[in-house]
Amino acid sequence: MHHALFLPEITSNIFEFLNPFLSEPTASHERDRLCLQDIAAVARTCHALSGPALDVLWDTQLCLGPLLMCMSPSVVEVSDRNESGERRSIQLIEDPLLSDWSQMLPYARRIKRLGPPPVGEYRWRLQTFSIPSYIINWLISTYPVQDFLPRLTHISCYELERSVEDIAHISFAPLSGSNLTSFDFTPTFDAEEGGWPLLSTLVDDLPQLKVIRLTVNVSPDNKHMLYSGAIAPMSLFHDLDSLDLTINGRVAEGSGLAGLQIFPRLRKLKLSSDISFTLGFLTALQSTVLHTLGLTISRNSSTVIQRLDRLQLFPSLRHLAISSDFRFMMSLINAVQSSALDSLSLTIVHSDNSQIIMGALTTLISSKRGWESSMRTLTINRSGMNLLVDEYSGHGHPYFLPVEDLLDLSHLQHLTLDRLVISLNNALCTKLAIGWPHLVEFYFNPTSARGLAPTTVDLNSLVAFTKYCPKLSRLQLGIPWNMTELPVLDDETLNILSSRPTRYACMRISVDGFSSLANPKAVAQFLATVFPRREIKIVLAAPVCLKYTKKPSNGWYEVVGWLRRTQASSLEIGR
Repeated sequence: MHHALFLPEITSNIFEFLNPFLSEPTASHERDRLCLQDIAAVARTCHALSGPALDVLWDTQLCLGPLLMCMSPSVVEVSDRNESGERRSIQLIEDPLLSDWSQMLPYARRIKRLGPPPVGEYRWRLQTFSIPSYIINWLISTYPVQDFLPRLTHISCYELERSVEDIAHISFAPLSGSNLTSFDFTPTFDAEEGGWPLLSTLVDDLPQLKVIRLTVNVSPDNKHMLYSGAIAPMSLFHDLDSLDLTINGRVAEGSGLAGLQIFPRLRKLKLSSDISFTLGFLTALQSTVLHTLGLTISRNSSTVIQRLDRLQLFPSLRHLAISSDFRFMMSLINAVQSSALDSLSLTIVHSDNSQIIMGALTTLISSKRGWESSMRTLTINRSGMNLLVDEYSGHGHPYFLPVEDLLDLSHLQHLTLDRLVISLNNALCTKLAIGWPHLVEFYFNPTSARGLAPTTVDLNSLVAFTKYCPKLSRLQLGIPWNMTELPVLDDETLNILSSRPTRYACMRISVDGFSSLANPKAVAQFLATVFPRREIKIVLAAPVCLKYTKKPSNGWYEVVGWLRRTQASSLEIGR
């Protein structure tokens, strides 16, 4: 075995990559064939690999069932799944001895997450068990939690509720001295208590929580109790660092959060709710260190938007993401007082075309003080189907984006313009490339509406961005590659491109999977000239049927074959 594999840091990284529950290859059309049994087999090979492999195997567990099954069958009884498909249940036959505890300790000490794996595609492969609440209480309270679960940092209460017979009877107090800092839950409304009792319990049992993901389901029966029964108890987490809050349902009108001052140390907020609740929450939020804000808004109101225009919010903000209709988006951007915004992501939810003027949006973004030098990442897209609206055309279309207005953002590194109406040509591309010399990624995917705005770019635009943006590593412009004559580079351009160091990152070029190449060898030689000695990855945006074919017959595999003779190259299928 190679000496490098004796270093736990290296083997841990390898096993985390191979484990389909923790990671998966990106942009690949091949499904990861590995399973946990493969990692378990590695854990049994030798002592040097056993520890890192077991760390990965036990990193994430849906429930505590597998841990209980480490004890002797004379202590733990596991029922078989019945004909109706119900989950297997776990019962204690007798009180465990210290020797039984010792069988669980090597594995309990490796658990970091109780909940679904990061890769949701494989969640269905993990098995959950039905466990009585008294067993959970016994498990987390009998042995000092600092020694029993020292690495546990996250619990998903949704998965815990599915495995525990009655979560209301679980005491989380023993975990108050642990490293647990993250909690994900959807509390159940209790009509008798007039609220969500789990919230009040958590404030007392787990005051150390820094990250909370909370979903509250509001119904006509409990909407008047949302603020007093859910938001007020949650606001007692004074040291909360990150909150992901979803309010499902229509919130009752009223004073709401008036008079409350919540979360003074909050740095990250992700909020999904209707606009009335959002405005009240943002007004009550007292954090002066808010760093990241993500909003998903439903049920807009013009009256509420007028109130938003009068606010001055979040001078410390660095990252802002908004998914809403156009009016709310404009109002919130206008209210944000940060002069050092690093990234802005905007998703326009289609509501009323007559209210959408993309030029007003780009003008507002460019006019914000300090953003012209601080902005590094900008994403603008829209939700819904592509529009084919006859009464709109060209610059008169509501989604027509005057991209040159964004040239004031001279330090942009990552730019995504998706499903908008944009008119591009070679001259404008050259202007954009000169204006954005720090560009690393440019993803341009115009709407498919025919005749709205002409886009006439060719390989000269690729050359322009490559020439003036030395750090460019990803480009999609919708360039046609089936040209009979390829551009000839002038001496100045050749000297600039050939003088660049070879340490630059891999260049990813997205191409149209529908068009065929007339001369793959000439295309390969052209790419080798534009990107000398640099790895090139061709991302084929192919039709769905090509995702399952091994070699599309449009010439791109031949291009990669030619490129590999002089430099590293590969082809991917997908965005």
